[in-house]
Amino acid sequence: MKRKIFLLLIALWSTTSLLWAQNKQISGTVTDEKGTPLPGVSVQIKSTTRGVATDFDGKYSIEASPGNVLLFSSMGYASQEKTIGKGGVIA
Repeated sequence: MKRKIFLLLIALWSTTSLLWAQNKQISGTVTDEKGTPLPGVSVQIKSTTRGVATDFDGKYSIEASPGNVLLFSSMGYASQEKTIGKGGVIA
């Protein structure tokens, strides 16, 4: 019985580790159509409360998983949604 519980705990730990490892640090720079960096843009993972704002140079960094959708929004600009692909590439 103890052996079964031990094996179950190892299996649960392994699964949890794999799920946790899916998150990646996603970084980038938000610019306008002329290539000018945009400070203060809200970058949020859609359907969550997790988000960040771009710094003075338009740079951001957020922990997210492939398949998550990032919502970029700022006053005076149309909001945009971008999906995180495999390897953390934003499509």
